[in-house]
Amino acid sequence: MVAAYENSKWEPVKWENDMHCAVKMPDNNEWRRGQIIRTVTDTLVEVLLYDVGTEVVVNINCLRELQENLKTMGRLSLECSLVDIRPTGGSDKWTATACDCLSLYLTGAVATIILQVCDGENTTAWPLPVKIFCRDEKGERVDVSKYLIKKGLALRERRINKLYNSHSLSEKFREIPLEQEDSVVTKCTKINFNPDKKAAGISEHRVSEFKEKVLEPRTTGCYKPPIIPNMKEFEAIVSCVGDDGTVFVVPKLAEFELIKMMNEIQSNLKCLGLLEPYFWKKGEACAVRGSDTMWYRGKVMELGGGTIRVQYLDHGFTEKIPQCHLYPILLYPDTPQFCIPCELYNTVPVGNVWQADAVELLQELLSKRDVEIHVMKPTEYSNKYEEERWEIRFEELLLSETETPILPPYLSSSLPPPEELYAVQVKHVVSPNEVYICLDSVENSNLCNQHSDTDDSGVSWESESESLNEALRRFSTNVKTFPPLTDFRTEMPCLAEYDDGLWYRAKIVSIKEFSPLAVLVQFVDYGSTEKLTINRLRQIPLHLMQYPSRAIKVLLAGFKPPLRDCGKTRIPYCPEWSMEALWALIDCLQGKQLYASTMAQAPEQIVTLYEDEQYPVHMSLIEMGLADRDE
Repeated sequence: MVAAYENSKWEPVKWENDMHCAVKMPDNNEWRRGQIIRTVTDTLVEVLLYDVGTEVVVNINCLRELQENLKTMGRLSLECSLVDIRPTGGSDKWTATACDCLSLYLTGAVATIILQVCDGENTTAWPLPVKIFCRDEKGERVDVSKYLIKKGLALRERRINKLYNSHSLSEKFREIPLEQEDSVVTKCTKINFNPDKKAAGISEHRVSEFKEKVLEPRTTGCYKPPIIPNMKEFEAIVSCVGDDGTVFVVPKLAEFELIKMMNEIQSNLKCLGLLEPYFWKKGEACAVRGSDTMWYRGKVMELGGGTIRVQYLDHGFTEKIPQCHLYPILLYPDTPQFCIPCELYNTVPVGNVWQADAVELLQELLSKRDVEIHVMKPTEYSNKYEEERWEIRFEELLLSETETPILPPYLSSSLPPPEELYAVQVKHVVSPNEVYICLDSVENSNLCNQHSDTDDSGVSWESESESLNEALRRFSTNVKTFPPLTDFRTEMPCLAEYDDGLWYRAKIVSIKEFSPLAVLVQFVDYGSTEKLTINRLRQIPLHLMQYPSRAIKVLLAGFKPPLRDCGKTRIPYCPEWSMEALWALIDCLQGKQLYASTMAQAPEQIVTLYEDEQYPVHMSLIEMGLADRDE
């Protein structure tokens, strides 16, 4: 490849899908064989490097026609597919997290690949059905499929006698039941993957009976609160002391029942099967496999990264453990918690906060000790164990003021007629040739005075600007009293809270998340967008709808993306432009008095942007080689 293309010159070629090519990698100047997947823009194409299996987006300047003698050699990479697993979440597409994990684990690793072919089956399946084994940091042999399942990134796929067809890509291998998984024919070689399968099957019946008795899978309930003995004094054993000075005790009368329940759980709950990916919530009840490998009843206290802080409800103490050690079921859901949280009567820590040395002293004095508990009446109200009272009323849902009224879209601002030069402010930059502008109030007022007091729409720009700002200031003082937004349809007008704590006119673009609900809004007087939770949205007063939106979306004339722009970081949502061009344009706009001249108003509003009424702003980009002149 180097000998054939090292001194080659670029020649214009009309690239089409599936065409073979030679690709010069911008990062290391190596040449690789490739095949066109699709055309991104006039200058960018997506290419499959089929000798290494990766897909890249490159400039057409990096492409050459592949010589015929280089087409005769077969591909140097094999396309493989892991068997016995499928994506999580009920989808047939793998998540980005699963792909990243697999890439991190396998890229550059030396692995053993075992082709999975059953007797009498077609051996030309593509991608190749395989199992992959490699060594972990301990040097132990790891099945990559089981590794993904263990991480919660894949689910086990039961093999069934079913043939999948995938258009022209592949014909996947026929799968066999899991009961037959122990003997898989691999090129006439018998390999036993699960020698303990028989032992697991013996206990299957016992485990299923235990599940029926004590498990309640995927429940949204919680464990019952502890039963406090109906006596002023009772004996107990201190299980632990919390960081906040809370003393957790187990009544002596319930100690035998706790031991019995724990023994039943440990003797029967050998395995809960493979855990599907699960999104935990704070306060959710669960079963916990502790650091001592024993099973406990627990509750999620705090979420963070790959670990979760849980509380062992029958013992009181908390611990941070990996997410894979939690299971979303209730163990003995009808049995109340055994551990009772207590606080020392009439005892206040220094500074109203329990210090670490004080907690350590309590732990040393009380942990695992038999004590006598005297139940006292609280001398004052405690926020720590307050009684919650709830009242649910549905009448307010039927009130007319809770409904979001159907409002018309915002009025659009129009640009002055062509061939006129008018002052503008750039409010938001989307890409080097797409911005949101606002007519400068002072300069526009001068223009209006030269022609008329109002533009064609009959609205005075200067008076409108002041009136809108005054109205927003007036409404912002009591915006918290406005009804919350309940209608999230696209283009729905609303008031939205910006990062500066002030409220501005906006409209709904789309719903971005559902738990918690978050929507993408656009601030119509500035053009910028932001993802906000619904508590930062309010219904907009009808009075504010009379003003046209001040931000005007325009395309900039006079320049276009450069043909030769290899190796630069691209704008993700606009790959024809580089990030360097975007930042260069922003630098050109900052602190400048800008003027615009309308070039076209339909179908897109197109303007030429000037600095100091004479010098086009885009000339700086052209001089830096970040854009080409567009005649």
